[in-house]
Amino acid sequence: MVIRAVNNVTHGDHNMGYKEQSHVEDTHKTINEAINNIKDTSKHIISINKTMIKNLRELELHLINIQSMKHRNLNRKFLTIFTTFSEREPSRFPIQNNTICNYNNFPKNTTNIAIFSSKHFKLPVKDGACISGNKPVFNSNWRIIELMANMTAGSRPVLRQMFLESQRRFNTDLYMYSNGDILFHIGKLITSLQAIQNFTKLHKIESYIVFGLRLEANFSKQDKHIKSGSEEEITQHSIGAKMGKDNAQDYFITSRTSFPWCSVPDFVVSLPAYDNWLLMYSNKARIATFDITETTLALHQAGPKKLKDKIYLNADKNNNMLWKESVISHKGATVKCCKWKTVYKDNKIDIVKNPKFNKECIAHLKIPVINILDETKAK
Repeated sequence: MVIRAVNNVTHGDHNMGYKEQSHVEDTHKTINEAINNIKDTSKHIISINKTMIKNLRELELHLINIQSMKHRNLNRKFLTIFTTFSEREPSRFPIQNNTICNYNNFPKNTTNIAIFSSKHFKLPVKDGACISGNKPVFNSNWRIIELMANMTAGSRPVLRQMFLESQRRFNTDLYMYSNGDILFHIGKLITSLQAIQNFTKLHKIESYIVFGLRLEANFSKQDKHIKSGSEEEITQHSIGAKMGKDNAQDYFITSRTSFPWCSVPDFVVSLPAYDNWLLMYSNKARIATFDITETTLALHQAGPKKLKDKIYLNADKNNNMLWKESVISHKGATVKCCKWKTVYKDNKIDIVKNPKFNKECIAHLKIPVINILDETKAK
């Protein structure tokens, strides 16, 4: 009996020792997890601070640039239009050459044209207009701007960085980005933008951004070339074309000071959703939104499919991350939620309040503080 009792006590002591050891191990594990969480939080705070400092520096440089422009005695042009082209998708080369033909018709005395591209930009094509020696012919109005690491995310162009760089390089009333597969009736585009410029000055509207939809024209045939890109030819190609989706906004126009590009997340272009974010953000921030669809002929060269390779998928992942970090509700994503619109009245362009704009157009969102630029990875 005594021996059995001693054995029981000994066995109990061992059990208590095991429990205490297990408790100590659990405590150490909890402490380690807490330390790792603190480290992760510290890294996140440091990342946010770096991004905020970078954005403030960009804003400072932008304000300095604006101030210097006021003192420059230059013949300021009306519009800078810029775009990007795919350099690794042969199926898209012909339609991009069509765009070059079309853009060559923008008046040199009032317009700057720029393309953001890689250092060794090439756009090989076999035939078609605006071509010499299998290379596209750019008129003297074009500027080729190299995409640096601070202008790309996942090797794709970032919209806000292109706007800021264009504003740094060119002194014009307005700045416009358009996807590289959109053709314009240039006269209608210019007169629509002039009407908005006059309207905003008359009503002292300092903050605004311009959107528009596109017509869908079938350019799936490889031999469907634009001959000159003239207004008459663009009009001809638009016959029978149907209006695209009301959430597909492929071009955006602002003045140098009418929109806070420094505050926009690093969305890359030619992917879904970022255009809708711009409209949603603008209405939330009480920035006047204009829709020029009814008085502008914008023709989407539909047909050639995009190359959805690793670069595309990574960029799409980045855009989705920024979208999810900022969008709380999905209201107000279509041009129906532009506050103003251009219309024809007595053969002249008039600007009226959009009757479809209402309180449901005001989205709930926030600006994510995330830096995904390639220059960050390089460091």
